[in-house]
Amino acid sequence: MSPLKLDIHSLIVFYFVATEESLTSAAEKLCLSQPTVTYHIRNLETNVGMKLLEVKRQRIILTRAGMGLLKYATEVYRQMTNAEKFLEDLKENNLRVGICSTFSSTVVPAASAFQDLYPDVKLIVKNATSFEIAEDVSNWNLDLGIVVSMDYQNTKLKPINLSKREKLLLVASPSSPIFQRTRLDLIDICGYPLITGPETSATRRLILKKIKGSGCSMPVPIIVEANNPEWGKSLVENGKGMGLYHQKSIENEIAGGKLKVLPLPGDIYVGADVLVRTDASEHPMTEQFVSLVRKEFDNHN
Repeated sequence: MSPLKLDIHSLIVFYFVATEESLTSAAEKLCLSQPTVTYHIRNLETNVGMKLLEVKRQRIILTRAGMGLLKYATEVYRQMTNAEKFLEDLKENNLRVGICSTFSSTVVPAASAFQDLYPDVKLIVKNATSFEIAEDVSNWNLDLGIVVSMDYQNTKLKPINLSKREKLLLVASPSSPIFQRTRLDLIDICGYPLITGPETSATRRLILKKIKGSGCSMPVPIIVEANNPEWGKSLVENGKGMGLYHQKSIENEIAGGKLKVLPLPGDIYVGADVLVRTDASEHPMTEQFVSLVRKEFDNHN
């Protein structure tokens, strides 16, 4: 096999120069001197026998060859970043997991079982809304996220389905006057106060879409945006409005008479997904964690 003409170090330097569009900015990012950066670019051009970039008025302009090479350099840099992260995960034994508030009650037992099975692995859990978790997975801040199934319109993310039919219940305080009716359609709760999560909550978007789709012409009054689902649930119990929750998360409150399910004609279902990056190397503990979470979803269905 003949030796490669491309030097990996020079290729990474080229990637930073091309993406920063500046020798100075690339040097700062790489903690190198500008002459060293220039040396790597010239060395790369000499090895391939083609001009890769021009410097005009301190601005970098890629040649046709440079633009073509940038696609490969970007992939090389991405794969090297993935490789380093994979090795760091093995060394640090960390697994960073995001759990959306809707499924916290289901996933927490799985997280506890995971820690019992793998006490040497540091499990870092973030509880947030589905859209916040999707963003964190996309930006490498989390290794995986458990979210409500939805199109997050992000090509960097790959969904792995855990469950297709997770029941959500619209509930209110048993003393609420809304229960004077024995049967309700979604249009009937139009204008009734709603306690929900922030705008990045998938369940909030779901219920607002359903109410609007029922023919409701007025905005649904959201009186509280509760980041903490337990706080929101407490407000619903105290008669401040209605709320939409995963069935498992309010079983005790319903059984204890603190909450009552609104008698809607149809059930509300969502799916549950694991989100990972499409280009991420598989974390050594991901499969084990996902298996435990899937088991929890299967157990209550």
